[in-house]
Amino acid sequence: MSEWKFVAYESLASTDRSAFSMGPFGSKITKDNYVPSGVPVIRGVNLSRGRFLDDDYVFITHEKADDVLPANVEPGDLIFTHRGTIGQVSMVPRHPRFDRYVIGSSQVKTRLDEKKALPEFYYYWFQSGEGQRSILAHTSTVGVPGISTPLTSIRNLQVPYPPLTEQQGIAASLGALDEKIAVNERIAAKTDALASSMFEALLASSEEINQVLLAEVADVNKSSVKPSGEGTLRYVDISSVEIGSYNWPEQTSWADAPGRARRKAAVGDTIWSTVRPNRRSHALVLDDDPDLVFSTGLAVLTPRSVGPAFLYEATRTAAFQAYLESVAEGSAYPAVRADRFKAAPLELPSPEERHRFEGRVMAIRLRAHQSNVESRTLATLRDTLLPQLMSGRLRVRDAEKIVEDHA
Repeated sequence: MSEWKFVAYESLASTDRSAFSMGPFGSKITKDNYVPSGVPVIRGVNLSRGRFLDDDYVFITHEKADDVLPANVEPGDLIFTHRGTIGQVSMVPRHPRFDRYVIGSSQVKTRLDEKKALPEFYYYWFQSGEGQRSILAHTSTVGVPGISTPLTSIRNLQVPYPPLTEQQGIAASLGALDEKIAVNERIAAKTDALASSMFEALLASSEEINQVLLAEVADVNKSSVKPSGEGTLRYVDISSVEIGSYNWPEQTSWADAPGRARRKAAVGDTIWSTVRPNRRSHALVLDDDPDLVFSTGLAVLTPRSVGPAFLYEATRTAAFQAYLESVAEGSAYPAVRADRFKAAPLELPSPEERHRFEGRVMAIRLRAHQSNVESRTLATLRDTLLPQLMSGRLRVRDAEKIVEDHA
């Protein structure tokens, strides 16, 4: 990178009149403008961890989108969050779900001239350590974290400007890894949908359904571990648990981890958020790692007389989730006590029906889990290559060979 010159980011802008523009002010788009379908509004939730999540939108009408034309975005546009989660940068996919999008009030849109600047390269640049530092240098911590004078600050960011062919090579190498990760994510999503459909079919076709309490078939928070001050752990915090999965944690020392008692979970356990259960944060544990421990903000459900795949699906039903919401206590952060989990009602088909279900569903979940493990390896490789490519320590052709051996 020492041979690359640096330029102001705005010098790479498209000639479009509103190539760099902020989202509409809050008064321009309010909750009263939301409709069931139409033009999706991109919010921070859609830019999670740098990846563009093409789902979970609120919508406005096409007429309203016409009123805020500078905030309309297209495939290849880079989007920065300027208030809230600073450093969040994503790119509208080349082949998105919708024909048209509008950014929210906390975002800034940047559209580049693709004859000289490849958006994918600059997406990866802003994910790199130096790219993140360049953004965070403009952060104001007064009140809600934000970028000071966001549009001006983003326009003036200093970015590398290698030859276009080099931009393309770097983006292609890193993109190949991200594409494989995306394929694995689609496999996991299809597996999840299939397992849920099979569970619904099981309940619908069963000739023998018994009503039981969770405590009759599973343990709640069976084991815990207290900080020892020595050794390592992988700590899964409540904030890293999503719907059906959790972010794989970095290995750290007990001395550097939060000093609360933590819960152990084994392969086949289900974890559920005890705080704000309406977030529906839960996952099936399939990682056999002795260092893996979970926050006390997560309930660990250990199957006893039912299979793990069955228990996981049984605790994902709308009825189970409604029960948790009904027994959550507290105003600001409603939480569910362990005894409330134990008293949760479940529908229990016959042992023979559960056995057939378990064999089929656990097999496909384990195969999907192997894809997830592969994705972690690929993500680690990508994150290792990224700073080396951006610093010039690794040449594109060497990176291509490394990627070819893994992707």
